[in-house]
Amino acid sequence: MAIAQMKKLSVVALQKDTRRLIADLQKLRCVEVSGDLRFPAGSDKPTSADADVSQEMGILLSQIASARRAIEFLTAYDTGKHALFAPPMEASIDDFDSGLDAVILEEVQAANALAEQISQAKASAARLEGESTALQPWIGEQLALPGDKTAYTCSLCGTLPLNTDMAAIDEKLADLACVTREVYTDKTVRAIVLIAHREDFDAARKILSAAGFAVCPIQASAAAGYAAGAAADRMLRLEHTQKALEQLEKSAAETAAAQLSDIRALYDILITRQERLRAQSCGLRTEQTMLISGWVPVQAMEKTKALLEKYGAAYSFSDPSEEESAPVLLMNRSISRNFESILSMYDLPKYGRFDPTAIMSVFYTIIFGLMFADVCYGAILVIGCLAGLRLLHLKESMRRFLKMFAVCGVSCIIGGILFGSYFGDLPVAILEGFGGKENVPSTALWFDMIEDPIMMLLLSLGVGAAHMVTAFIIKFVILVRDGHIFDAIADVGSWLILFAGIGVYFLQPTAGWTLVGIGAVMLICTQGRQEKNIVMRFLKGIMSLYDIVGYLSDLLSYSRILALSLASAVIASVMNLLGTMGGLNPGGLILFVLVFFLGHTINFLVNVLGSYVHTSRLQYIEFFGKFYEGGGRPFTPLEPQSKYVILK
Repeated sequence: MAIAQMKKLSVVALQKDTRRLIADLQKLRCVEVSGDLRFPAGSDKPTSADADVSQEMGILLSQIASARRAIEFLTAYDTGKHALFAPPMEASIDDFDSGLDAVILEEVQAANALAEQISQAKASAARLEGESTALQPWIGEQLALPGDKTAYTCSLCGTLPLNTDMAAIDEKLADLACVTREVYTDKTVRAIVLIAHREDFDAARKILSAAGFAVCPIQASAAAGYAAGAAADRMLRLEHTQKALEQLEKSAAETAAAQLSDIRALYDILITRQERLRAQSCGLRTEQTMLISGWVPVQAMEKTKALLEKYGAAYSFSDPSEEESAPVLLMNRSISRNFESILSMYDLPKYGRFDPTAIMSVFYTIIFGLMFADVCYGAILVIGCLAGLRLLHLKESMRRFLKMFAVCGVSCIIGGILFGSYFGDLPVAILEGFGGKENVPSTALWFDMIEDPIMMLLLSLGVGAAHMVTAFIIKFVILVRDGHIFDAIADVGSWLILFAGIGVYFLQPTAGWTLVGIGAVMLICTQGRQEKNIVMRFLKGIMSLYDIVGYLSDLLSYSRILALSLASAVIASVMNLLGTMGGLNPGGLILFVLVFFLGHTINFLVNVLGSYVHTSRLQYIEFFGKFYEGGGRPFTPLEPQSKYVILK
């Protein structure tokens, strides 16, 4: 339940060692390299190293783009069978740095060249197929395409839309020395040939163009056998092109099987090198040295020192100043570590402030378990998450996410035992629907939430009150820790006394009213203390009591625990009722199986998502809103980038 203490690292190393030093820092995975270097006023600032790597960065980006294109191309032709639960491929950074990258870059170029050949072959095949289709209307006609000329006439072949009014066209052409002949019609177009006197040809063509006339785009002469010969030529060329394309695609499949894994590994190496160059560009250089700064967690200082001393670099560690924005690394232990993603989705705490993950994880687990309280659903959640952890090779962030849901699943099982929910009321439904029993008692160890929703509402509000009071206590402790003792007593302690009085009232009314009065008086006397005018000070104190309406509204938000728990329980109960309506016979059993699997699968998926969303909302708004100080930026150490493989 803490934020890792950070140290500001400043390093001066020889320029000749810079690349190897940064590469080793990357393998160390515990140093965040930044460009925040400070120099005394009036001193000469060294030159930025950004210009030194710009050309190399450009070459690297080009290689990354080429590798990405090759991966996308080969992935489409990867027909190999991959084991579902096979571990990801591993690769050695040192092997690639020793020259393996040059070999695989040649494979990348060959793959991209093959991709270009396939693209051209496909384009050629599509063009030939289109030309063959365009020639179909003219097959059987002894016509030169798209037209021909004699001493006195011109001809032109083309198509008109099917809905063209040919009578209107003929009427417009009546005064011209020309004739049109329809040679082909299908569902979309009609093919016609225009033959006109040379003097009237342009006028006739203009009239046809206005009606949507499209000239045949293919050329076919008498020597080529007119349209039939040209079409046969296209089909022959198309056949050859398709055969060549099949061979190219076969080569692509073979290349994918042999080289795709290596190219993926190369891609990760290239983006890893890109991170090195970015880190190097953050430094400053002199003629012989390179200056680098960054952040290191205290627990990683010793191994960082050992590496720097190996290179004979000068270095220093210092505490972050008030002006510096130190990164945040959450350092929770055990189960609570798995709930850090919930906090990160909201906002990281400021460096040096309070990390509520451990406390939040307890309430998150309890509230989730109440919202989705069912023994069988919880068992499915636990088993599914544990199976994923065991069988799937996931990144650490996803592993923690599954562990969090497994913990919440255990809470669901406990809630289901307390409230007697096993796929809803399945045991009762089976005994009543199939066994003919009546008035079967509930299996709840505590109470049945469907039969006693008021008790469930009170439980929900009770958990909510504890959640909110805990938030106030955290704020109180933070203020005291920061030295604001009076503010803690006035702004938080007074409300805690008032809330305590409301709770005590139900046990001992007199004592309860006394505590409420003490809390109210404290608020009236302290909440306007910034005002100099005594009247305004008193009025602001009175007005502060209105905040209890907002706190009551926050408390009522926890009624969503009741809503979510009833939703999953009632839907499950309805599914059980529908499933057992057919009775104990073959048809009824088939109905039961179908309704059971479909209904409970939908209920599980919908309500596990709803519980996740609404439990998170209660943390973000009702809990964090009372004390949390966000604004931290995550600690992002220089480390290998692994998209496809595990780099060592």
